[in-house]
Amino acid sequence: MSQITVWKCDQTGKLFEDKNKYRGHLSKLARERNTKRKLMVADAVANQKWNELYECEQTIEQWRDMVIANQNMFWAEAAKGDPYDWKNVGKTHSRKKDAVPCPIPELLEFTEFSVRWNTEVSNSHSAPHNGVQCWSSREAEDGRPRSYPGWNGRVEWIVRWPKEWDGVYLGGDLFSGGSFRSGRQRAHTGTGGGGGMRYSEKHGCHVQSFGYDFRMYAADWPGLARAEGMRQLDEVLRGERRVIDYVA
Repeated sequence: MSQITVWKCDQTGKLFEDKNKYRGHLSKLARERNTKRKLMVADAVANQKWNELYECEQTIEQWRDMVIANQNMFWAEAAKGDPYDWKNVGKTHSRKKDAVPCPIPELLEFTEFSVRWNTEVSNSHSAPHNGVQCWSSREAEDGRPRSYPGWNGRVEWIVRWPKEWDGVYLGGDLFSGGSFRSGRQRAHTGTGGGGGMRYSEKHGCHVQSFGYDFRMYAADWPGLARAEGMRQLDEVLRGERRVIDYVA
């Protein structure tokens, strides 16, 4: 009867007759563990940055400017939530030397930002991260709220986009986390669309335009809610308002 020496991987249970293959297997597992650790660290750093934004006390107009300043975080969430549409980033249509690779959109400006405080923002198609959706009065019979305090209105924006990639509309994903749902952006778009390509004299480049109905919830942006409460308190002190809305 023949006897052989084998090496067993304690992590996977696999057996190897060849020691070099066993070592290669261990090296592969080590690389995978290292990659997972890096991803976990990167995700933890991203969570910390998002939490800082959630807690930042600012007005809704300052929030708009914050989005432009931190747009890479919003685009990263969009790409993670919808990898199929974002798979072309960095790729070209052809192998020609002058072929233009598909870029990450660059948010240039909000051309309209008509967003106002509302004590009753609908939760029919979206909800705060710690809330629930409610589609009808029948669903509300079980105690679900029909709305939440927050902000809603209309937003429109333009992104820098090469004419060679007209027909691809990644710029519309600014507040999307995949399947028309918001991820860590915690900002929700509704009816709308866009994508029309044109040349912008102001920005000196080709741009695409997008516009949507828009809503956010106070529970998702506590710093923004605190700033709104202070704004209302100032109005009370000036005699312009009688009471302060429940903003939490």
